[in-house]
Amino acid sequence: MTGGGADYALDATGNKVVYRQMIDSMGLLGHAAIVGLAKPGTEPPVDIGSSMLTGASVTFVLEDDAVPQVLIPQLIALYEAGRFPFDRLIKHYDFEDINQAFEDSEGGVTLKPVVTF
Repeated sequence: MTGGGADYALDATGNKVVYRQMIDSMGLLGHAAIVGLAKPGTEPPVDIGSSMLTGASVTFVLEDDAVPQVLIPQLIALYEAGRFPFDRLIKHYDFEDINQAFEDSEGGVTLKPVVTF
């Protein structure tokens, strides 16, 4: 169907069988994202050797159905432990610098440009 594997894939189920199918469908240097939350302790069935040969990357996306009363204290604890460098993920821009904010976002200078009015 993809003629060599997918360039991009998204798993929104949190199901480890679907996760494996997504990983197996990746093409060379493909990018996969997992946005479906699995239960803590769920181990994905991944063939590490074959997966490494593709050079594909997997990103775990967090939010959506998160409970703020639980998630925010966890993120704060990770930040305080030096394991979640939130302050390095964002960059502030004045409104007149909005074009620079877009360029920096597209160029990988910042993950989250914050424009203030």
